[in-house]
Amino acid sequence: MHDTYPLTALPRALIEAGYDTPTYRALYEAALSARFPAKQSATGRWTFCLGDLPQIAEAMRLSDIAA
Repeated sequence: MHDTYPLTALPRALIEAGYDTPTYRALYEAALSARFPAKQSATGRWTFCLGDLPQIAEAMRLSDIAA
């Protein structure tokens, strides 16, 4: 199982992985729309798995900053 993090950490995780990143709001709306793997806990907090970053970047059509 991958480590899970709060969705609020996703923009920084994408940047640190070398991707250009949209705003948190765009990522939040995409998570709500099930455009990428994210889970909502019983308390309503959204999380993502660090191992899903490539899939998230692809779903959000993010470019590699180094490219």
